[in-house]
Amino acid sequence: MKKNMNSKNSAIKMLNLLLKNSMTKKQICETLSIKMPTFYKCIKKLKDVGFEIEKKGLYYSASKFSATIEYVPLEESIFAYLLVLADNMLPEKKNKLVKSAIFKMLYISTKEAYENTLEKYKLLKSYCYNNVYKEKIELLQKYKDSKYSLKITVRSGREYVLTPLDFYWENNKVYFYFMDNEIRKKKMIPVEKIVKIVPEARIEKLPEAKETIFELYGRLAKIYVLKENERIIDSFSDRLVIANGSCDKEILFRRLLRYDELCKILFSSEDVIKFKKMIQKSLDNIK
Repeated sequence: MKKNMNSKNSAIKMLNLLLKNSMTKKQICETLSIKMPTFYKCIKKLKDVGFEIEKKGLYYSASKFSATIEYVPLEESIFAYLLVLADNMLPEKKNKLVKSAIFKMLYISTKEAYENTLEKYKLLKSYCYNNVYKEKIELLQKYKDSKYSLKITVRSGREYVLTPLDFYWENNKVYFYFMDNEIRKKKMIPVEKIVKIVPEARIEKLPEAKETIFELYGRLAKIYVLKENERIIDSFSDRLVIANGSCDKEILFRRLLRYDELCKILFSSEDVIKFKKMIQKSLDNIK
């Protein structure tokens, strides 16, 4: 029994190896610390359960897909639904684990089942994404207009007690801008990360959202040095999102104007309008 278990374990290890790499018999045996007879037994075992083991010259590799299980359209739809639920309800690490488990189940079916599930997942995600956004934004806006402080929970499980300030849209994402009541600092998070919204207490007066949010691109984003009253809100490989809390907007706008096409003001809407007027005025002066 132990010998059979060792053979089974070696077959599983070999499959994981060949899914990632093309290797010779010698390389496989050395990596798995097995002898040639065990190698052939493992190859046969993998083929018997439906995995395609390809051989090109001296090199072996395994296809991700096996025809051992045929999924019906309803089962593909259930997989797609579970993937969307993981996106919207689970913290990032658990989301990855769930997705990994589902894709492993799909890999022991056909490539067609995998592609069908992926297509259904994308369509369902798009539909849910838009509707969940709409509901969350309406709810947050309702509490903001009613002057309520809120407790929100994000995917990671972290909770914020906050005062809502505003929203802004950028690159198909909606960001929620708020005052963290515990540390008295303004923050911003994508609405998609919010999983729970609970009203706390009514507040007399909402603080003004005075910060200017702007985005820098390309080389400037990589070499930019934060100025006084500035902080990074979000960073990407090719751009940087920055919040500036300066009181003198005109000085800030004149500096941002020098960055030309490498800079864009995102928030507030009032700042965007003022900046556009300043650009237009500069163009009129050139004429």
